[in-house]
Amino acid sequence: MKHEKFRKLAASTLVVGALGAALGVTGGAHAAGLITGQQIKDATVTTKDVRNGTVGTEDVANGSITPADITGEISGPKGPQGEQGLTGAPGLAFHSFAAAPAVDLPPGGVATFVATCDPGLIAVGGGAFTQRPGRRLWVLESAPLGPTGAERGSWVARVRNNTTITVHTQTWAICAEVK
Repeated sequence: MKHEKFRKLAASTLVVGALGAALGVTGGAHAAGLITGQQIKDATVTTKDVRNGTVGTEDVANGSITPADITGEISGPKGPQGEQGLTGAPGLAFHSFAAAPAVDLPPGGVATFVATCDPGLIAVGGGAFTQRPGRRLWVLESAPLGPTGAERGSWVARVRNNTTITVHTQTWAICAEVK
């Protein structure tokens, strides 16, 4: 590792020395024609070898410098504030739960239940459940009920009791207000 750094430093010093000698002997205009990029080994000319303000955009090939090559702040000054944007769509605010009347569903029975929200509210979620732990219902359907978005004020669930006993079951809805 030390030998690599020494070699790079020696190569940089040699290039800078050669440039200095060429400029001293022949003058700046003539020296530019003596040393070309092909004659300089890659990665031997460093930032400290280049005087500030001497390399411009015309000296750099398009796409050869990426943001990863630049350190520090690369964005310009903050611009003026833009115009106010459009008002967004109305949102929803949770309001309450609604439940359909509970029913005792016999073994093998299928039933459809509808939980209806208060007027002006829409059903945004819902489902069916049983109050007996370990007793499972098969939910055949669970969806909002109504023609379109803001008119869907109910939740419908159709269930099947696949157990061997009567199961107490109910459907519920999450009711929200459109803001």
